[in-house]
Amino acid sequence: MRILVVEDEAHVAEMLCRALEALGNSCLEAHDAEAAMEIVERQPLDGVTLDLGMPGRSGLGWLEELAARRPELARSTLVITGSHLDAEVVERLAHCGAGVLAKPFTLEALADAVRCQIARAAAAR
Repeated sequence: MRILVVEDEAHVAEMLCRALEALGNSCLEAHDAEAAMEIVERQPLDGVTLDLGMPGRSGLGWLEELAARRPELARSTLVITGSHLDAEVVERLAHCGAGVLAKPFTLEALADAVRCQIARAAAAR
């Protein structure tokens, strides 16, 4: 699978890419919302991992734009967060079809969450 990792912290993005590549995926990195949307518009992708707390434009705002442009890819998005999500954020994520993986997580949990999110999105097509 080809996964876009949207994460503003370069070392975290690199760690996620290494983990996903070790599981047989290929990865692209974007460190802000604008770079992520450029990749979405130019590259075929199977899924996205998304950090909500990016500087500038929020990950949630980016996801909502993605849901408007490419709803199938929004449904293949896994939000990775260490923050508590309030009810409004959870509702907005659900409206986009995104899944959530809480930090800290194991490599096995990451693999399962990515596979399940992409499979769930494919089944909804």
